[in-house]
Amino acid sequence: MLSNYLSNYEAQLLVISNAQLCPFTSVGHVKTLKKRLLELCWLNAKRNNLSQVFVKPNLEQLIAFQESGQTHNSISQACIEIMANLPQTVNIKLINCVLNEPELHSVAKLIIRKVLLQQHSLNLVPLIDISTLFLAYSTEDKISDQALSAIEEILFVTSKSNTKELINIFDNLTKNGLVNSPLMSLFLLSLSLEQVNVVSNYASNIVSVDHTLQVLLQSGFVKLIPLANTVLHQVKKPEHIVALIKRILGEKLDVLVNFETQMQARNGNEQACLDFQRQLQANWPSYESQMSSLRLLAGRTLNEPLNAIEMSAMDCQSQAVFNLYTYYQSVAARKENSGTLL
Repeated sequence: MLSNYLSNYEAQLLVISNAQLCPFTSVGHVKTLKKRLLELCWLNAKRNNLSQVFVKPNLEQLIAFQESGQTHNSISQACIEIMANLPQTVNIKLINCVLNEPELHSVAKLIIRKVLLQQHSLNLVPLIDISTLFLAYSTEDKISDQALSAIEEILFVTSKSNTKELINIFDNLTKNGLVNSPLMSLFLLSLSLEQVNVVSNYASNIVSVDHTLQVLLQSGFVKLIPLANTVLHQVKKPEHIVALIKRILGEKLDVLVNFETQMQARNGNEQACLDFQRQLQANWPSYESQMSSLRLLAGRTLNEPLNAIEMSAMDCQSQAVFNLYTYYQSVAARKENSGTLL
């Protein structure tokens, strides 16, 4: 089936891959795209007397596809589609095998990132440790032991953590290219507003305005949105800021900015970005009293229990961050209750 996906449906694989990264595309819609592609693959296999059995891709297959010119993105997405039909024990073995194959380094990183974006990633988060996630999202080929140790400290961050510890974590995330990533979001969502301000003030001295705003917005504090909006016209990539505002507010953004304007601004349309800025600025006063005290992810409070329909309405990356946050908060709570939290 791997060959079926890659040989016949590369375009559809890339559509799914892009949809998983879009703040305007819900988990439910991505599930529909995946179902349609699965049906196409089954039908094609049946018509051409091809194998309809899902088996764990072997390394030789993956290397061969890579050498034939298939992109890392399409290979990794095809693996994800195969993994959706395999037991988790088999999937973990596949991930470990690919991670240990130097020729598939880039594919391995993408597979892990994409695993986190899947609908039932909460079941997989406990099986992929935070160091592996860090390796997957890092832009560096080699990670120091010091950096890995610092990233492990994300799991122990509390409102009582001192500034030196927080800056050390932030520095290691930033130096490894994770300014705008699920792990940076996990870190910032674990901080108090005062701590977020400390980290953001530090960030403003070492990274660009764009990156400083991305740090602020990944904290989920709604009251910071008007600040980011005031300088939207000054940043190099306003579409990244628009995406993060959407990932905070979810559907609540619709009362502040016309939906079509949101979409066009997310696609980098210069006029739409200006319209986005003006509409949000004009409408914010009417909703400030309702929204400014909130801390949200995809329009939901962080500790809000969500049903399957509500989870499906999130975009894939917001759901990934929500699942990471939910899992590691439960781990921290268990450690705190047992008296082992430092």
